[in-house]
Amino acid sequence: MSDTTATNVVEIVTFKLYDYVSDEQFMQSNKTMTAFLASQPGFMYRSLVKQEQTNEWSDIVYWGSQVQAEAAGKAFMASEQTKAMINLIDKNTVTMKHLPVLWQYYPEMDQVAS
Repeated sequence: MSDTTATNVVEIVTFKLYDYVSDEQFMQSNKTMTAFLASQPGFMYRSLVKQEQTNEWSDIVYWGSQVQAEAAGKAFMASEQTKAMINLIDKNTVTMKHLPVLWQYYPEMDQVAS
């Protein structure tokens, strides 16, 4: 088993959708959002989850560095690609955190170390 000390950053954004927005509608806007993120320097990967009991979503994005995460955040707010998704999210429910990754493991690391 391999492990690594990392300096990358995880961004966790939690939010709720407006009451009139369906999950299907939101997931449709997610395709454009994914394309936007994939074009940003430092983007590593992303997971989108929903807690059914509270209808709270969490968008979890891994970035190469804090600087890259912050630059992508600024680009996110200015991009035409992200407006569809932004308009579905209740802005009063949004919280965002950037946390340094202190340790991570994924199976592909074993293949690299071999």
